[in-house]
Parts: sequence; structure tokens; C-alpha cells
Amino acid sequence: MEGNRVTRRRALAGLSAVGAVATVGCLGGGGQRLTLGVGPVGSRSHRAGQALSVAADRHGEGLSLGVESVDGATERLYALTEGQFAAVGVDNTTLYRASEGVGVFDLDPIDDLPYQGFGYGRLDHYWLTTGDVESTADLEERTVYPVQPGEPSRLVTEQLLRGADRWESISVDNRHRDRLPEAVDTGAVGVVTAVETNAQRLTPWCRALDDRVGGQLGVLDLDDAFRSAIAEAPNAVGREIKPTGWEAATLSPVGGWSLPMQWLVAPSADSEAVAELTRIAHEHRETIQEVDELGLDRTEPAALSAAVLAEQPIHEGVAAAFQELGVWDDDWTVGDAVD
Repeated sequence: MEGNRVTRRRALAGLSAVGAVATVGCLGGGGQRLTLGVGPVGSRSHRAGQALSVAADRHGEGLSLGVESVDGATERLYALTEGQFAAVGVDNTTLYRASEGVGVFDLDPIDDLPYQGFGYGRLDHYWLTTGDVESTADLEERTVYPVQPGEPSRLVTEQLLRGADRWESISVDNRHRDRLPEAVDTGAVGVVTAVETNAQRLTPWCRALDDRVGGQLGVLDLDDAFRSAIAEAPNAVGREIKPTGWEAATLSPVGGWSLPMQWLVAPSADSEAVAELTRIAHEHRETIQEVDELGLDRTEPAALSAAVLAEQPIHEGVAAAFQELGVWDDDWTVGDAVD
């Protein structure tokens, strides 16, 4: 176990040591540069980070952003705690699993979690079927594709299936998503988790599914047990979803679940800079959407705070901005500042 931890730490040490310099300096006193850790090119966090960087360059008063890619939300979270970045883009399941010491975080725990920031997107999920299944109460002995292993969508879907006491009674299909359309077409898989980004666009593998078997697909309702599992999961949000982007499939609105994504912030990140960055994300959403057409709709300030997990502290700069925007909840807590 310790050997794995050293290997991970050494790997992170190979990244640019930007964290130490990313949080120094006073806003308005010569300017300040924050560096964001994002996913690979084309990922949701990469697009969101690039758009936020452009908005900060255009509208920030003495504030600029750098963006650096690190594959995997787990690796970005470790990099943040190692001081490599001022903030990183992470989905709430990764944050929740880190707080609970689940999976890799059981072997290599994070003792001091970073603080929560503001949301930059979400993944919407709902069930599809080609058979006579009417709801998630009827999944027993069915072959189910809950997204391929390792994906954030898979982690939250498996968590909910276990919470609804469905996991042990189904046959879980773990094939690569590129092979899914053929499997559904041949009847090898009968129930599928569909994934959309920010209620605006299907994932590419869902579009491939639509192209091949869209006419065979219908939505699957949530039973009370699955809805309860969503309600009890801090990292998932229940939502009525109107399926978007399907061309061959004709799908009616259906109950589903969202996985929020947010910027997690180092406790040492300058509060004024982080507060301004949060305000920029709200006030200059037009600039952000010029760069990232799939960006989170920030028409309402609450879109920024929708990702907050009530059990985890929020960075004081973000908290100050939330209070100004009128989206602060008195049940939330502010993390202690670290010099």
C-alpha cells in the first residue's frame, strides 16, 4: 500500500509545480495567476477551463488563468492536494468517494480534502430499454449496461443500483462502450444507462447507439427504491429529464439522475482571486459560452451553487461570491483559510 502511495506521489511530482506560485500575490497589486487542473483535450473540464481562462483574461481585474491537463478526476484531485494547482475540475462522485475513503481512496486516503468551489457542468443519466421492462423494479435477471467501468457515470450508477438493492440481481455488462450498439442490436444487452452533457448533447457513444438501434429504444421509469437511492446519495441529484439529441429514437420525458461537476479549490488559494473568478463565471457567461457552447447555463446564479455537497466545506472566496449573488445556504460551512 505504501509503495503505491509513493509511486503516485512521485508521478504527481513530475507535473509542473504551479501550485506554489499560483496562490501568491494580492489581487490588484501586480496581478495574480491561478492555474487550473483539467482533463484531456475535449473533456468537459478542459473545455470549461479554457472558457473560464478566456473570460478571466478579458474581464478579470489583475487575474489570469493557466490551464494544464491531467488525465483522470482522481489524479487531478491528488494533484490538487499535492499543491500542483490552485483548483481542479472534478465530478462529485470522485469528491464523495474521497470523503468516504472508497475505492482507491481506501488504499491511498486524502486526509485533508480541498474546499468546494462552483459548478461548471453536469452529466444527466436515465435508463433505456429494448424490451418489455417498465421500471427499475423489473431489472432482476436482466442484462444491464451501467456505462463502462472506470467512468464517473459508471461509478454513480453502480452506487445507485447498490443503494436500490438491484446490483446483485442483475447481469452487469462491462464491455467497452464502442461495442455497445452491436450488443443491443443482437439482444445481448437489454437495459442501458444513457448519458447527456448539461442537458444539451448526447455523449458520442449514445449517438452511435441511436444510429444503430434508436428505433428499438424506449425509456425506463424509476421505481420508488431507485428514487430513494438517488435522494440519499449526496453526489447525485434527481431530475426529470427530457432526452435530447436522439434522432432515430422517440423518447418521452423520464426520471433520471444528474452528476454535478465543480471546481475544487486549494485551501491556500487567495480568497479575493477565487471570489472574483466565481463572479466572472456568473457575470460573463456569454464570453464563456462563446468558447464552450456546451457550458453550463448560468442564467440563474444558483447554477453555480447546484454542485455543493452540504457535508463538505466551501472555499471562503467562493462563499463570499455566493453570498453576494444570493445563493448561499446557511447550512453550508466555510473552510478555514490557509496562509
